[in-house]
Amino acid sequence: MRYRKTLPWLAAVACFATACSSTSGTNPDASSTTSSAARSSSASEERNKALVLRLYSEAFNKDKTDVVKDLVGTDYVQHDKSVPGGADGQVKQFKDLKAKIPGAVATVKRVATDGDLVAVHWHASATPADEATGEAKADLYRVGNGKLVEHWGITQTVPAKTASGNSLFSDVYRYPKGAPNLSEEQEEKNRKFAVTAYRKLSDGDVNVIDTSWDPRYYQHNPAAGNGTDVLKRFLQQNTQGSDPSPSSAPDASTPPTGGGGTRFGNTLADEDLVWVFSSDYVVADIFRVVDGKIIEHWDIAADGQ
Repeated sequence: MRYRKTLPWLAAVACFATACSSTSGTNPDASSTTSSAARSSSASEERNKALVLRLYSEAFNKDKTDVVKDLVGTDYVQHDKSVPGGADGQVKQFKDLKAKIPGAVATVKRVATDGDLVAVHWHASATPADEATGEAKADLYRVGNGKLVEHWGITQTVPAKTASGNSLFSDVYRYPKGAPNLSEEQEEKNRKFAVTAYRKLSDGDVNVIDTSWDPRYYQHNPAAGNGTDVLKRFLQQNTQGSDPSPSSAPDASTPPTGGGGTRFGNTLADEDLVWVFSSDYVVADIFRVVDGKIIEHWDIAADGQ
């Protein structure tokens, strides 16, 4: 779909007539129904995060191939069809990236843990201080018994400029008194809120912008400016004369069934960020939720989508 490359957060607007189908190797909607409160303890999540981050700090940045073999399980499922599964496939993926970008360094920008899932938003560049270079990447891992057992990855070439002037990686919003520590209950509340709002938006409900988005809305999509007016104009232009028949989506945990709109894969919440992976894992969206409003957004859309 042509909208995905420029405006992946509204990719589903182009899907009103047909349902977007899942092409991933798992049941995506089933995983999105699991709440963070019902998942593993925070201590287990921290172990999972530390395990995944070693891939970047040691395996990638220090070329420690043995670390990959130590972290990756023998049944490691790799959803990138260009590389084989297992540790050898992960090593090859890193080597291919370094061949493509000589001197590349992995800079993790944000990471989320939720149950057995760990999501990473990172910058691959030989000049990491310049956020207008290299590639933007989103990885999603599943951890089982202390090993990485499954991986999805999305890669987007970083543009030289963005419409908003914000880089694909920066944090624009600043808390006046520092970021709060959120409970798992609040994280789960944010997840349901953001996923429901995003689903309604992708189904063509323009009114949800007024109730769920902060008017300042800081945008990191290359083609979109800041503010909710951009969002409204795009939706209004693409829904004029159509009948998208938006669903009410009373609960974000309820998987979509047919009709227009997007289909979600895994969704995660960690602190004030909510992560939404499309069911075909070619787009990942990250929303910052503050005081019951979506105030900031990043997305990673696979090149060519």
